[in-house]
Amino acid sequence: MRKLRVGFIGCGGIAAAHANRLSKFGEIDLVAFSDVQVEKAKEFASRYGGNAYDSWSVMLDKENLDAVFICLPPFAHENEVEVAAEKGVHIYIEKPISINLDLARRMVKAVEKHGVKSQVGYQLRFSFAGERAKKLIEEGVLGSISLVSGAYWCRFIRTDWWIDRSRSGGQIVEQATHLYDLLRWLCGDVKSVYAEMGRLVYHDVKGMTIEDTSGVVLRFKSGAIGVVSSSIGAVPDQWWIRWGIIGNNATLESEAIDSLRVYYSSRKPLIFETLREVGRDPQLLAERDFIEAVLYDKDTRIPIVEGLKTLELTLAAVEAAERKKPVYLE
Repeated sequence: MRKLRVGFIGCGGIAAAHANRLSKFGEIDLVAFSDVQVEKAKEFASRYGGNAYDSWSVMLDKENLDAVFICLPPFAHENEVEVAAEKGVHIYIEKPISINLDLARRMVKAVEKHGVKSQVGYQLRFSFAGERAKKLIEEGVLGSISLVSGAYWCRFIRTDWWIDRSRSGGQIVEQATHLYDLLRWLCGDVKSVYAEMGRLVYHDVKGMTIEDTSGVVLRFKSGAIGVVSSSIGAVPDQWWIRWGIIGNNATLESEAIDSLRVYYSSRKPLIFETLREVGRDPQLLAERDFIEAVLYDKDTRIPIVEGLKTLELTLAAVEAAERKKPVYLE
């Protein structure tokens, strides 16, 4: 079998995580790396082989790539997706796919026009809790869903582009987006959103324009109500991604990505079970899903249009908080 020739646009921390895993895939050759700080690209090339570039456009022109991993911060996206798609290069792109909706929509159009595979890095869709919940919902175990809750709590701050809303989009858009995407995947699209947010923890961080605390109310198209809270001022060294879903026949509760508790609330006496799978690597599964889609002409679980829909939702939450009134999605 011919190996896939893979390149990277952006050589930061998330790119390093992807490259480390991909280097162990027998179906892949890592052949090219680009970063505006070319020394970073050279470090990757030294470790994995291939060529280093200070320009992604030059890399795409010179290299005969099958796929590219786009690992740029939100503000740094240009037309790299459109150029790659036009060249027939399949695309794995980190979340959020942009903070500019017009650009994000052009990305989707380019991918669909040229028929390339795409995957967005929302790996919670490959978590054990997420996958098992999806199966239970699709099998009708929950019945109709009435309430959805979620919490993305951590203690996290960095003083680069991340704290500048014009460059990152803020915590909801850049970080808690993982949880919003998972809940949208499980419970369907959202038709309206209302939000409150503020800087209530980090008062003295110079240049900080993002929220550190938020509460968001969602109305799903199904009629279900959702409530999601996010904080970067919670427990040190803890990343809580917790959620619950109430259906008229059963309730789901997840306190970690590798566990799910199912309460069969329509049964008497009450029956519940705790399901768990230890050792799963959701990011690896997302990468594997993408590579197999390219090799065997299959659909990916998270095509770029899903990244657009989640971006529309999270940006709507920010808009609702700024306008102090609900925002309606199409």
